[in-house]
Amino acid sequence: MKMTKHIQHLFPNLVARKIYKHMSSPRKRELIEHEEKMLNSADKEILDYKRFSLMRYEWGKDNNKTAYLVHGWEGQTGNFASVIPVLLEANYRVISIDAPSHGNSSTGKTNMFEFSKILISQFEKEEPELVVSHSFGSVNVGKVLKMHPELSIKLWVMVTTPNNFKSRINELSSTFNLSKKVTQKLVKKIEKDVNENIDDLNMTTYCNQLKNVNKAVIIHSKVDKVLPIKGAIEVSKSFKQSTLYMLEGLGHYSILWSEELKFVIREQIAPNKPTFQKSTIPI
Repeated sequence: MKMTKHIQHLFPNLVARKIYKHMSSPRKRELIEHEEKMLNSADKEILDYKRFSLMRYEWGKDNNKTAYLVHGWEGQTGNFASVIPVLLEANYRVISIDAPSHGNSSTGKTNMFEFSKILISQFEKEEPELVVSHSFGSVNVGKVLKMHPELSIKLWVMVTTPNNFKSRINELSSTFNLSKKVTQKLVKKIEKDVNENIDDLNMTTYCNQLKNVNKAVIIHSKVDKVLPIKGAIEVSKSFKQSTLYMLEGLGHYSILWSEELKFVIREQIAPNKPTFQKSTIPI
């Protein structure tokens, strides 16, 4: 998508719309075999939401505790395939939904914060005591919990988290060599869509105010190339109920399949059943 300075000068609104469409159009990633197998074992249901048909998954429906999984941007429920058995072992009913234009949900115009609107009604209905989120899914959960202090979560496990959404804008501005005027118009489009000031769209602001989370665990790899660990450190410092685990040598998605992640989750939900020597480093 080539955006010359001349085009930006003549058509700043058009360029801003194109960039916003680009950043609001998630790519769909292919599932690997064990992810597909886990989805096939779920009870499935189609939920209607505005112009979308959303795929809902449930495992262990007769279990007496509820865990809710929230995937990230360009992710899907299948990404939690290695985590789900750990939760089932601990007697959790496990629920997740593919966000609009993600996974097996229908496609259409969306944005990075639309998922939070769906999660509000889901959390109110399902009343999860445990939430596991990945990547930008953590931001959507943070937004929900900030907006709805009546919701109460016993344990929130963040498997990677960004911090400042403004850094995403700066990244796009640099990638496409956007002019200051186009960048400002892009910011206004985002602020209008999410009804928040761009400076407030960050996890440190969200989490610093949360009183409805008993305990939070942030798990992030030191070498994550998608989300540098600096953001997770900043979030952890602002979130007094949280503990940060920094892992070695794992990628942004491979962390979801790691034995280290499964160990940390088991340690939090069933502390008397460790399975191998701890290799994570809390700070």
